Amino acid sequence: AIITLDQAIAAESFLESAHFKNSINKGDLEAGYSSSDLVFEGSTYVIGQHAFPMEKQTALAAPARPRALGLPTQPVLNLLARLAGVLGIPGSFVVCKQTRAGGAFGPKNSRQAPVAAMAAVAAHKLEKAVRVAYEATLEQNAVGGRHSFKTQYKVGVNKDGRIQACDIESWCNGGCTHDFTGFLNLEMGEAIPSVYDWPNMRVNVHAMKTNTPSNTAVRSFGSPQGYFICEAIMEDIAGRLGKVPEEIREINMCTKQNAVTPWGQPMEFYNVDTLWNKLKQDAKYEERAKSCEEFNKTNRWRKRAISAVPLAYGHCYAYAAGTGALVNIHGSDGSVTVHHGGCEIGQGIHTKVAQVVAVSLGCPLDHVRVADTNTEVVPNARFTGGSITTEVVCEAARQACKQLLQTLKPHKEFLKKRDGKDPSWPELVAAANTLLGHQEKLSATGIFAPTGNKYTTDLEGNTLGQHHGDYFTYGAGISEVELDVLTGEVRTLRSDILYDVGQSINPGIDIGQLEGAFVWGIGYYMYEEPLRDTRGVERSQGVWAYKPPMAAEVPTEFRVELLRDNPFPKGVLGSKAIGEPPFMLAYSVLGATKKAIASARTDAGLSQHFKLPMPCTLDAIHQAGRATAQIKIRTTTHHVYPRSQTARSGSNSQSLRLACATALLLPFSKPALQIWASS
Repeated sequence: AIITLDQAIAAESFLESAHFKNSINKGDLEAGYSSSDLVFEGSTYVIGQHAFPMEKQTALAAPARPRALGLPTQPVLNLLARLAGVLGIPGSFVVCKQTRAGGAFGPKNSRQAPVAAMAAVAAHKLEKAVRVAYEATLEQNAVGGRHSFKTQYKVGVNKDGRIQACDIESWCNGGCTHDFTGFLNLEMGEAIPSVYDWPNMRVNVHAMKTNTPSNTAVRSFGSPQGYFICEAIMEDIAGRLGKVPEEIREINMCTKQNAVTPWGQPMEFYNVDTLWNKLKQDAKYEERAKSCEEFNKTNRWRKRAISAVPLAYGHCYAYAAGTGALVNIHGSDGSVTVHHGGCEIGQGIHTKVAQVVAVSLGCPLDHVRVADTNTEVVPNARFTGGSITTEVVCEAARQACKQLLQTLKPHKEFLKKRDGKDPSWPELVAAANTLLGHQEKLSATGIFAPTGNKYTTDLEGNTLGQHHGDYFTYGAGISEVELDVLTGEVRTLRSDILYDVGQSINPGIDIGQLEGAFVWGIGYYMYEEPLRDTRGVERSQGVWAYKPPMAAEVPTEFRVELLRDNPFPKGVLGSKAIGEPPFMLAYSVLGATKKAIASARTDAGLSQHFKLPMPCTLDAIHQAGRATAQIKIRTTTHHVYPRSQTARSGSNSQSLRLACATALLLPFSKPALQIWASS
C-alpha cells in the first residue's frame, strides 16, 4: 500500500488532471539566479489537518414523496443531484433541507455524500425514517482532511534580501480519489506569492494518489499550506543572511505601484503596506521587540519573542455564484420571509441576510425571518464555502428587494401625497396587498452571478474573465509568545490583528469570524498532527492524541480591529469576505515561537538558523532545541526518568531542573540516556 507522500512520489502514483503546472511561470529564472548574490536550495513539509467539527457527519432521511433529507451540509444542490442518481429518480423527487450545521469547515461539501446516500437508500428500501451519524472515531478515520505537501525550492537573493528568482516544486497528498484536489492545488499555488514581489518565479504542484481517505476542502482551502511555504522561504532567507524575517518581508513587500500577481492579476485596492505600518505602530512592535530581547538576556529557561506577518488572500465567486434568494412580504402584517440557497454553518449567513433585507426594504429587522435552506424552494443553490457565499446570497436578496421596492413605490407615493407623511411599513404593505383590496405580488427572486472570473461565460460559452479569482482581502498580524525551554510549552501572550473587510455588514459577526479563524490557525501551525501507522490507520484519535486548539491556546490578550472607513467599491454594500483569510495570520504565533527557540539555541552556542517541523509540537521544539542544557551526559542502555534518577542521586533542585531540561530537549527517538547533572 502507498501510505505516505514520499511513497507516492517514489512510485509515481499520480492523481491525473489534478496537477497545477505552468500557470505561474513569470520572467527568466536563470537570469534571476545570475543576478543574485546568493543562490540556495531548501525544502519544507506541510502537514494535513482534521476539520474536527463539533457536529460530525450526519443525515436524516424520511420515506416521503418526494424523498426528504435533513442534513448538516454545505452544497444542498450537489447532494440533491448525487442522491437522485443513487436512488435512480429525478432530482425534483428529492428534497434536501438544512436548518443549520454544528460546524462544517469544508468536509461537509463532498464528504457528506456517502452519509446522506446511506440514509437515503435505507429509507427508500425500508420505507422508514433513517438517521446515519458518524461517531468521532469514524469521522476522523474516514473523512480525510487538509492536504499535506512536500516542497522543494531554489531561491536567488541579493545581499539586502531582495528576491531575484524562485522556483518551487511541490507534491500534494490527495488521498485515494480526486475530491477537490485539482481546485485546491490551484488555490495553494496562487497563495504562495502572498503580498511579495517575485521578479522571476515558477510554481508547479503535482497531485499524488495514496491508499488513504480522500483529502478534501478544509477551511481556507489550500491557502494555509501555500502561505506556510512562502513564509518558510522568507525565514530561510533571513537566517542565511543574518537578518530578522520582518526585514525580509518588508523589503520584498509589494506597494500600490507594483501590486500585481505573478500571473498578471492586479491586486486592486491594495493596502497591505498601509495595514502593516499601522499595525506595527499601534501594537508598538519595535518597543516590544526590544523588551523581548532584554527579557531573554536575563532568563535562561524562559524566552519571549514577537513576530509580524502580512497577508493578501484571493477570493473567487465561482463556488457560490448563481445562488438565489426568494423574498416574500406578507400582506397581513408586513412580516418578511426570506429563503436563500446558502447553508448556515456558523458563519452568521442568516443574520447578515436578514440585515440586508431589512435595510433594503426599510422594514424593522424583527419583521424578517430567514427560513431553513430548502432545495424545493430555492433551486440551483451552489456550494457554501470559500468565504463568499454570504456575499452572494446577500446580494441576491438585495436584488429581490429592489424588485419589491419598485412594486411598492407607487403605493408609497400615493400614501405620502394623501397623508402628508411617509407611511409606516405595515401601512405600506397593507395598501399594496390586503384582503378585499389591492393585490400586488409581493414576492420576488434575485440572483447574483458575478462575471469577473474565468469560469463565467456568455451565451455562446466564451469566457468573460481572465483569472481564477475575483478580488483580494488584506491584513496583518503580530503575536508575542513565551516559551518554557524546559517543557517546550508555548503561551501566546498577545496577538494584534488589523484586517480590511471593506464596510462590514455586521462587525460583531466579522470579528467573531476573524478570531475563530485565527485560533484555528494556531491549532494548525502549532498543535494539530494527524498520525497514521504504516498500514494507513489513523492513530491520532480524539483530543487525547489529536490536539485542536482549546481555551488555553487563545491569546491571553487578543486585540482585533477592522479597518475603518474603507468601503470596497466592488463589494456587496461595500463589504468583503472574512471567514477564512485570518487563519493565515496565526503564522505570527509560529514565527514568534521560532524566534524564541533561536534565542534558547544562542544561549547554548548553537546556530539561530534551523528548521522547525510543522506543527510546532512539544516534540518539534525538543528537537529544535536539543542539547541546549550545558550538562554532562553519558550514553547507556537504560531509559531516562530524570526526576527519579536525580532524586536517588540526591542532587539539588537546580540539578533536577537541568536534568529535566536535558531529557526534554533531547530527541525522543535517540537511544536512551542516563543523565548526571553537574553539581
